[in-house]
Amino acid sequence: MSAATAPNTPDDTAAPAQSGADSTVKAPFTPRQLQKIIEKQQARIEKLEAALADRPSKRPRREVETMDYIKAAKRFIKSAGARVGESDEHELRELLHLQGDLEAAIAVAVAGQRSFGKSWASIGLAAETSKEAAWQRWGKKA
Repeated sequence: MSAATAPNTPDDTAAPAQSGADSTVKAPFTPRQLQKIIEKQQARIEKLEAALADRPSKRPRREVETMDYIKAAKRFIKSAGARVGESDEHELRELLHLQGDLEAAIAVAVAGQRSFGKSWASIGLAAETSKEAAWQRWGKKA
């Protein structure tokens, strides 16, 4: 019998047997099979990335000034109040939750202002309060 047809000859396309008591259990893929799968996936990813890179965006990104953004948010909140006035109680609860979201957004904004070197006096001025009150409200948490 030749080496190619011998029953105990290792075959690199067959899954390797695990050692130990369970020597009959085989892995689902050999390292060579896994490598081929990975190479195919990488080729697909590269092809998709190339296709996306050549594709123009649907519309150009519009830069929005911060004050315009805040004014739009204010309009949304006012409209939400009017809509919730004609709605159910669970929608009122969701509108009330916006108050906590707004407080969290203000805290993030104050922390950002502080990270750029703004003083508590300037933050207090913007918040229409004293620098001490601003620090007590947002500074102790940091």
